[in-house]
Amino acid sequence: MNKKKVLITVLIALVALGGWFYSFYFKSTTVAIRHAEAFVFRRMSVTQLEGQGDFRHFFVTNRNPTAANESDALEFGNAREAALRFGSFDVSIEPTLGLGMFINPTDWFQNEEISLEAIQQNSRGDFVTALRGYVDRSPQRSLLIVIHGFREQFESALRKTAFIASVLDIDTPVLVFDWPGNQGSSLRGYTAARDVASASGAELAELLQIVVRDIQPDNVSLLANSMGGQVVVDAFSTLFEDPDFGDPDPEFEHIILTAPDVDHAEFNERFRDEIRAMADDLTVYVSSNDRALLMSRLINRGMRAGESTLSPDQLEEAAAIANLVEPDSEMITLVDVTPVNRTRNFHNFSLETPEFFDDLFLRLTLDERTPPNRLIYRVTTPDGTVYWVLTRGR
Repeated sequence: MNKKKVLITVLIALVALGGWFYSFYFKSTTVAIRHAEAFVFRRMSVTQLEGQGDFRHFFVTNRNPTAANESDALEFGNAREAALRFGSFDVSIEPTLGLGMFINPTDWFQNEEISLEAIQQNSRGDFVTALRGYVDRSPQRSLLIVIHGFREQFESALRKTAFIASVLDIDTPVLVFDWPGNQGSSLRGYTAARDVASASGAELAELLQIVVRDIQPDNVSLLANSMGGQVVVDAFSTLFEDPDFGDPDPEFEHIILTAPDVDHAEFNERFRDEIRAMADDLTVYVSSNDRALLMSRLINRGMRAGESTLSPDQLEEAAAIANLVEPDSEMITLVDVTPVNRTRNFHNFSLETPEFFDDLFLRLTLDERTPPNRLIYRVTTPDGTVYWVLTRGR
């Protein structure tokens, strides 16, 4: 009799355990999956449209329109115009979109995971009203402005902006300043693009004046890649002549430059005072194995701002950026991404490196310049220059 009771007790326990196991392994997993699906892009809610994975971003361009009817022009060429054109674009992003899968060398930034659903050109007034509404609805009343580099066509710039917004996943409206960098992939095209980049600084300056005076976000951050850094340098040089921007009160929270294709001498001579006056801080991501910038150095017969090294006695290039302000100032953060740079040509780490996006997210969302959860460690050179190295984690 006792054995029978024990057997019944064991069977009941096994049934109970089986029920718990089923609930934990199957029911809870289903719930977990359902919750995970609900949290896709959960931070980036202010720009989300009705459909899951559908978002709205904004653009301003100084390209020439190529459509027959300029008032409805949604196609643009590679010639620069002094006039700004404003608009928005809607994108649909597949959940399968991931790092390292979106650049096809034979078809510049075309893929099935990012679909441009609608591109709408607006008047300046309608653009300001619409973007200001998105800024007002964002948690920090913030705005992220993206400036791309060499070779970008209009649509590829929009796609890259959508990709960056999706992977970065910050709940803020995103605006791309699109300049005609697609002047050809040859040496002549690169040289022409540099001239266009410098000239486009005037239009970026005009846009930044509109942002600060008319849209009035509480926090504005700029993210510029490669030759887009040249556009920023020239824009700041122009803005510095404006008394509202040249005063000691900064207009921008974060200036982020990734592999900046800007001459060091030009940084030191034209950028030092401007960055002090207009930005809370400057973060520069560099890499010593950046082949594209090595080519740029040969073409320009000088050192480019994106080159760096992990070796302290070879850090002169990166130190030139740190010297934009006083050596003991905390306004400059110089980050070497060499240990995590595994991209094909080493120049696209700002698009293909997960560790970079993780660090950029923390940089843009946390008040501390070097919070403990950033996977970076500090290096001090013999001459006292301080920089940081991004790692793959512990």
